[in-house]
Amino acid sequence: MMAKATPKPGYKAVQLWVVLLTPLLVILASTGLYYSGWLQPETTTNKGELIMPPLDITDLGVDDLERSWWMVTVSQNGCDSDCEEMLYWVQQVHIRLGRESPRVSRLLLTPEPVSLNETFPGLQERQGDLQALPMDEDLQLFIVDPNGNIMMKFDSDNPYEDVLDDMNKLLSRSTIG
Repeated sequence: MMAKATPKPGYKAVQLWVVLLTPLLVILASTGLYYSGWLQPETTTNKGELIMPPLDITDLGVDDLERSWWMVTVSQNGCDSDCEEMLYWVQQVHIRLGRESPRVSRLLLTPEPVSLNETFPGLQERQGDLQALPMDEDLQLFIVDPNGNIMMKFDSDNPYEDVLDDMNKLLSRSTIG
């Protein structure tokens, strides 16, 4: 007949401590790695410039926008031919978003009124205080999230493919708007 195996004294206590301390060690190690900055990526995949901290769209005097994603073209000098060219490629980006395009609206923000609704169907126009925006040029594109945060900007030298890539990433990862 076989003898019954009996665990060594204290073996169950060691098992208990291993089971209890393993999650604690994992949490401590991950917290240490996070705050040390080690293993964090040096670069991001976005093509536009993130605005940190994000600005609130209501700071510009625009507070009647529906809750959706917005591609906001901002022109400090009315809307000249460069502005119309940017509005055209923003319209093309909107079309190329495909099934996601109903989640995105387009807005032209200028200091004085312009009328381009017939040239660019679906474009909304507003006037606002542009001084609060971090503008590097007279004409720029800003992305506004459904919470009203101005969170990304594109310069005129960014090709429309960059805007399309970033918008596709934002819309695929977003559950709001």
